[in-house]
Amino acid sequence: MNTSPNNALAIIDARIQSAPIANWLGVSAVRDEAGLLYRLSFAEHHIGNPVIRALHGGVIAAFLEFSAQGELAAQLDKDVRLSTINFSIDYLTSSRPQDMEARVRIARLGRRVAFLEAFGWQSAPDRPVAEARICIRVGSEH
Repeated sequence: MNTSPNNALAIIDARIQSAPIANWLGVSAVRDEAGLLYRLSFAEHHIGNPVIRALHGGVIAAFLEFSAQGELAAQLDKDVRLSTINFSIDYLTSSRPQDMEARVRIARLGRRVAFLEAFGWQSAPDRPVAEARICIRVGSEH
């Protein structure tokens, strides 16, 4: 599907506004030369381990899952019901108390199921903090 840049961001913004977890996380999205870029705005309540001041693993996982769902909805060019079937994440390095960014790649998009990969980083895209693989069931429009 061929999604216009403005429509893609409108779809993602609508998903963010309707999801309390996205608001609590501080998720946002912008379009740049490489595509859609997702951002997790740092907040103190994201800290999981106060001794090392690392982001909670659940915060990172929720951010990457939400980013994948936003990417899929934008690709489909409509607000659809999406249900995560399977989610796995690898934490590659410790995070820091700062914003995180992510990109999502759609590995395969079928009529009912989509397979995606999400990569989250803090300092540089080539040094990811976490990588997630997500399988999502695509349902009907909301």
